[in-house]
Amino acid sequence: MENVFKRRGDFMKIKVLAIVLFVGLALFLFNAYAAEKAVPVFDDRPWKLGWSQNNEGRVYEEYVLDGETVENWSELVSIQFFPGLNKNTNPDIFEASQKRNLSSVCPSINWESLYQSEDERIWKWSIAGCQGQSDQSEIARLKRTDEGFHVWHYAIKKSPLPPEKETTWLEKLKSIEVTKIE
Repeated sequence: MENVFKRRGDFMKIKVLAIVLFVGLALFLFNAYAAEKAVPVFDDRPWKLGWSQNNEGRVYEEYVLDGETVENWSELVSIQFFPGLNKNTNPDIFEASQKRNLSSVCPSINWESLYQSEDERIWKWSIAGCQGQSDQSEIARLKRTDEGFHVWHYAIKKSPLPPEKETTWLEKLKSIEVTKIE
């Protein structure tokens, strides 16, 4: 796992570690395999898969702009799937844990919950001037299904999130649909 973290950008390392720690026990207990898939939606620029991992159904995919890498990115789209997590927690607890974990790294985080329903959450956050971290912002959508939690992220190394990027990526994230794998 250490090699995985060496390949990731600044803040994304910490974020993924926090998520993995939070869901690790749940995934160990359920040993589920991905039965669903979500295909990312992009803007009109060329994007490419920069990194992916599928481990016992847990899916991680990170997409970067053409010419960039996951080690050196300006914008990043991430797709995550955590099978079985829907049996152990709920979207409220998941979002709160994300905020708590990120706040422990950068106490001056600016966090805003944009949408909440029983099975879905959308939030955004930004950090600036945090020691050892690039200024950056993210907008994320979580969807709970019968199989687990899907989380989709758009991140940019700017803070705050530029309004035109927020509008564009909010619509892109909302348009992602989950499909069953037969």
